[in-house]
Amino acid sequence: MSIQVQNLTKRFSDFTAVDNLSFSVEKNHVVGFLGPNGAGKTTTIRMLVGLSKPTSGSIKISSTPVVFGNSASNHLVGYLPEQPSFYLWMNGNEYLSLIADIFKLKPNIKNKRITKLLRLVDLWDARHKKIATYSNGMKQRLGIAQALIGDPDVIIFDEPVSALDPIGRKEILNIIEKLKVDKTILLSTHVLSDVDKICDDVIIIDKGKLIVTSPLSELKTKYANPILEIEFGANPAALIPNLKKQTWVGRVENNGSLLKIFLKNNDAIENNLALKYFADQKIGVLNYGLKLPEMEDLFIELVGGRHE
Repeated sequence: MSIQVQNLTKRFSDFTAVDNLSFSVEKNHVVGFLGPNGAGKTTTIRMLVGLSKPTSGSIKISSTPVVFGNSASNHLVGYLPEQPSFYLWMNGNEYLSLIADIFKLKPNIKNKRITKLLRLVDLWDARHKKIATYSNGMKQRLGIAQALIGDPDVIIFDEPVSALDPIGRKEILNIIEKLKVDKTILLSTHVLSDVDKICDDVIIIDKGKLIVTSPLSELKTKYANPILEIEFGANPAALIPNLKKQTWVGRVENNGSLLKIFLKNNDAIENNLALKYFADQKIGVLNYGLKLPEMEDLFIELVGGRHE
């Protein structure tokens, strides 16, 4: 395993931010590390990279224990925080050269690695420009390059696309796709559609506790009951209280004239229960469609009820 977390706990006075958390991450997997705001994700990440001391429990990176303040695992992990800081008066090449010197890379290795990374993150042509002139997307890509300068086994990204436009997000995801060939990646993000695109597994925590750890494909299979999306000619809000009482209905989301109905099983489809129900209500149906759950649907299913 590339990451092993066992009974990890972090307390701040009388508040428990991370509560007896255990999980593992396989080598060369991209894992979505998910949870609502305040779930304990960033606190966990800071312990994983040795920046915060656990109250109890243990962490290993590539079988090497993580020890706060004196960690032999530092060279095994690369870290991109949510809001990376740079020396803005430096250019991209100078900044990576500084990071390489901190890692004490030999000159021949240093120059080759910087060149390789600048090309990987598409900053080769901007390598001599001041970081102060970089866009947010360019800064994030430079942050990825610095996280890789020590050639780590594990890379941890904390919300790498949160401040980026769609083009910037796509650029970051393309880089992660390239890295997953020979790196293990733990990706903390609120953009759940990105998890669908690039993650092999997911770890979901809430209030410091583990909710689920699973391959994404298995999680989707487990919660594979279809979702009905129905658009009406009028707002169907008045129907919802009684709709929720139907045996085939799990959960209902209302967005104006559009209803999203999470089914408990396939009976409603096989027996046309939904169409029969709405025909009896004498309300016009404009569109009727089925879809399988995506990561956002699964996340709400697993976590949403805990916050109602």
